[in-house]
Amino acid sequence: MLIRDWKGRDVQAARSRGGVLVLSDPLINLVRGGTEPWPSPEIVQKLYKSRQVRAFNGDDLKAATETLGYYSDLQSVHSEDALIWSVFGTIAYMDTSVRRNYCMSLFKLLDLPYSEVKQADIWLWRRIPHPDTLCPGGPEIDFGIHADDVVIFGEAKWFSKVARQQGKKGNKDQLVLRREFIQNYGNKFHPDVKNFGLVCVSYDGGLQCNKDVDLGFGWLRLRDVKWEAVCNLNTHPL
Repeated sequence: MLIRDWKGRDVQAARSRGGVLVLSDPLINLVRGGTEPWPSPEIVQKLYKSRQVRAFNGDDLKAATETLGYYSDLQSVHSEDALIWSVFGTIAYMDTSVRRNYCMSLFKLLDLPYSEVKQADIWLWRRIPHPDTLCPGGPEIDFGIHADDVVIFGEAKWFSKVARQQGKKGNKDQLVLRREFIQNYGNKFHPDVKNFGLVCVSYDGGLQCNKDVDLGFGWLRLRDVKWEAVCNLNTHPL
């Protein structure tokens, strides 16, 4: 079927048996801005084949697989990764001054004690060493920010909840693993950083309680925020 996209263009789309809307072309599901090269390496990394193709039948299956030859989760309007890219990925490719101003406004929204940012690096979907084993292939950080004396690990959701049964023994959740990494290795990996943040972004909020934890070598700022508040920051050019 054809639908009108956010730019007013007619684009090919499909619906799963459960009613989820997907676009035939995953790149149309993303905000590009002025990002070069396009698609960026981060996006190519996420264009993997999805098992959710089983949710489509008939003409919808044909439309969902016609661009790539298979279905990718990045095509779904429920895709957390598509939203992460469109907000944080686009700004990661912008000029230093734009990233700096954006981070200052984001830190204010998160009530972080930081009013000025000199340098700001923003990145997506990097894995940290596993906090239980220190082996590679640990938790994937949805978005990260390193700005002067601040390092933030971002966990982004849409409607989904925090995954449980994580860790070596399956007795931890996603947030516990990230907190433990910061608590045990934050000052070893970032000896000059005194403010660490674990930030949850979701549609409804409420994934964790806002709290400041004294680590001895610095502070862990636990913050919870809605996508609506993040997307309303007017320092984001898009």
